[in-house]
Amino acid sequence: MLKRTGVLTWSVLILLTGLFLSGCGRSRVPVAPPLAAAPEPAPAPAPAPPLTPEQAYLKEILEKRGYNGRGYHPVVLLVSKERRRLTLYQGIHPVKTYPVVLGANPVADKLHQGDKCTPEGVYRVVTKFDHPKWNKFILLDYPNTKNWLKFAEAKRQGRIPWDVDIGGEIGIHGTDDDLKNLMGENWTLGCVSLLNRHVDEIYPYVSYDTLVVIRRR
Repeated sequence: MLKRTGVLTWSVLILLTGLFLSGCGRSRVPVAPPLAAAPEPAPAPAPAPPLTPEQAYLKEILEKRGYNGRGYHPVVLLVSKERRRLTLYQGIHPVKTYPVVLGANPVADKLHQGDKCTPEGVYRVVTKFDHPKWNKFILLDYPNTKNWLKFAEAKRQGRIPWDVDIGGEIGIHGTDDDLKNLMGENWTLGCVSLLNRHVDEIYPYVSYDTLVVIRRR
């Protein structure tokens, strides 16, 4: 009886030892799953092309007038007297360019009535209307404050007579003779003239907050 009890005791001990050892074998330290691969970095945006001198000039004008480029991009008509070109801009982005002709004295800045010069500066559109002779007329706010200052200084320096007027009714319009414009003849008294089909194109985009920039270059 004792012998049999001893055999049972050893059997129980062996069984418990096996269970203990097998239990330890299952209690392993958990292994972390492999890390996911890091996402590919997004490609850097392509750098914006540098502004042309003309765009930089317009950007400065618009910022001075409170247009900071967020949301609203006004229409700007930029006239280059030397290149005889009018470019329609949306903000600082050029849309289309048209040939123009100018006053019969196309180089100098306008100082007074009758000098046949096209004025230089930044202007606003006052109104626009159909014209019986020149198809359509876009009237500018010439003379503005800067024009009056130049006019007074020119008189003070004796560069223009004391009895002349500063003039007015300067604008952008069509033509009564396409051939004169096509030949590049500067025939106006100081206005900017386009072919009639071209003034018809820009006319719908012009409103009372449209800027017109006329520069020599």
